[in-house]
Amino acid sequence: MKASTDHTAKVEYVRNQIKGYYARKEQVRIYHGSTNSTRPFQSGLQRSVDVSQLNQIIEINTNEGYALVEPNVPLDTLVAATLAQGLVPPMVAEFPGITVGGAVQGGSGESSSCRWGLFHDSCLEYEIVLGNGDVVVTNRKQHADLFWGLACAYGSLGVMTLLKVRLIPASTYVRVRYQRVHSYEEAIRMVQSAVASTVDFVDGILFASDDGVVITGVYTNNGTLPVAQFHRATDDWFYLHVAQTVRKQDGFEELVPLQDYLFRYDRGGFWVAKYAFEGRLPFTRFTRWLFAGLLKTRTLYKALQGSNYSYRFMAQDICLPEENVVAFLKFAEQQYHIYPLWLCPIKVGSLDKLSPNTLATKMVINVGIWGRMKPAAGSFKTRNRQLEAAVRGFGGRKVLYAHSYYTEDEFWEIYARKPYEVLRKKYHASRVFPDVYRKTMTRPPAFPPTKWRAIRALVGSPYKKRRAI
Repeated sequence: MKASTDHTAKVEYVRNQIKGYYARKEQVRIYHGSTNSTRPFQSGLQRSVDVSQLNQIIEINTNEGYALVEPNVPLDTLVAATLAQGLVPPMVAEFPGITVGGAVQGGSGESSSCRWGLFHDSCLEYEIVLGNGDVVVTNRKQHADLFWGLACAYGSLGVMTLLKVRLIPASTYVRVRYQRVHSYEEAIRMVQSAVASTVDFVDGILFASDDGVVITGVYTNNGTLPVAQFHRATDDWFYLHVAQTVRKQDGFEELVPLQDYLFRYDRGGFWVAKYAFEGRLPFTRFTRWLFAGLLKTRTLYKALQGSNYSYRFMAQDICLPEENVVAFLKFAEQQYHIYPLWLCPIKVGSLDKLSPNTLATKMVINVGIWGRMKPAAGSFKTRNRQLEAAVRGFGGRKVLYAHSYYTEDEFWEIYARKPYEVLRKKYHASRVFPDVYRKTMTRPPAFPPTKWRAIRALVGSPYKKRRAI
């Protein structure tokens, strides 16, 4: 990979930081400047490697179909730049503030994952600063063990400084079809049927156990169908638009501009922003318009992390073998009764051993379960532990951006510890970076969830740089 002089200087700055920590045998965390994790922000001084300036697009190669991108480039910035060249990444995570590096390290998936897998499956090459300060380039042939090991490793194997991301031809629109379903079983059958067809995108929303919709899409450059948009303050949130549409007619098609489609869940954060209205304001189209600037995911994440409100809501993505999804949905209905739920089929992983879609099945289906749990006995942690036990029983894996309460033994029963530790030793990570278990486990909250902290977070980010020690 060829990079600019400015990029080389940034990498040298990162190398020098890491070399110092390596020489002193000090473990560090990586400071990005933001996060899309719902794990609570941990206050207090921590040693850190500052990579926040690695935020540039180096090249978009239209002839060979790839982009060279620094890891802190947000996906909406990358998509805007590639669309200007008539190209788009094959898999784009649903929130525009997710960075390309975060999408690799965190296992991001979306409705094109049925075709392309997770975001890292669309990546061709990485430049990595190892734990001893060496710089290597890794791909499917060169240091291939590290290439696959980095997926969903949460920065525990090295510092990613440059990515080569595959690009494919873009279209003007996505032709979207909404088909209503009336049971869990019907929803899963329809998802399976859609994946077996030639569509480019598949996902689904369950509004109740007997009410849902399966959504499919195909790239298109023309058509005479109605056009719907979702990025303007005057547009309604996507999930509300879907609910209103399918209740008028079971099957419906429309055109959605490609960029609107890719980030259609940004406004309202799927649907979790509706909880901001509870007991305070009427939940109407007018109030959603009035507060539109505060109800996009970048702002919602700031409020969530600044307030510790993640301790009051279930917020988990669960990857399951397709044959066990209905049973899991029935369990979730009984124990938590959270709706809507999100369904997203994902191509099965294989060499990426830490990925949530590396399961023994023909197709993985992700269930997004985000919301307030119905009242029941047991603490927040206890009920999350209950979910973790159920996920293991159903042969699934959680996506580790969220609260995680596994014991260390439980965690390494799910993931392959020995090959991971071999990688950490081989590439000098053990001496410098905490392992993936330590990176993703949830600690007790530094402060109780409070509304005023959420408001304060909207003014000043909780990720303000702390001096490294």
